[in-house]
Amino acid sequence: MKDNAERIAELAKQIEPIQGWLNPQAGGTLYNLGVQHIPTAVIVELGSWKGRSTAWLGFSLLDRGGGTLYAVDHWMGSTGEIAHQQLLQNYGEDQLYQEFVQNMEKLGLQNIVNPIRMDTIRATRQIPLETEIGLLHIDASHRYEDVRRDFEFWSPYVKTGGYIVFDDVPSWPGPTRLVTELPRWYRQVAISPNQWIVKKVEY
Repeated sequence: MKDNAERIAELAKQIEPIQGWLNPQAGGTLYNLGVQHIPTAVIVELGSWKGRSTAWLGFSLLDRGGGTLYAVDHWMGSTGEIAHQQLLQNYGEDQLYQEFVQNMEKLGLQNIVNPIRMDTIRATRQIPLETEIGLLHIDASHRYEDVRRDFEFWSPYVKTGGYIVFDDVPSWPGPTRLVTELPRWYRQVAISPNQWIVKKVEY
């Protein structure tokens, strides 16, 4: 059996062709959280783009024996994020979503990953009320108001002992501001390249 470092290196090679901004070290952090630490095998990702971070999270569930990953995105790019709009200039209406689906199929993750194609707030109505999230990855719109709203709508579903990963801290001011305002029952446990990781503890 491969050790953890070997497995992460192997996955990095498989995932690297997917266009995205997550580096292998940060991807390995997501993978390790999913494999070793989360209290339930349910992961929700807000903002999936073409699936680079989704793949790391999906493999974490696959390697722990199974689970469910909800990938929430409207697959139209974030308004106001120039990089998104430039990359999507020549895309057809469904092309970004289809590319995401194909990437998951190529990696054999189609039975783990459940795409929810809508905005992050409407998507809260698509999961059962009794859902207990083990890991919530927040990486949708980076505007402060939007990040805060995603946190407020989704964090109640996170099981005590579960984790929230805020992406793009400190590179974007919205999520960077929000992590300074979290309630005291969210305890910072780690940082990795451009990620801020908290654990939900007892009140």
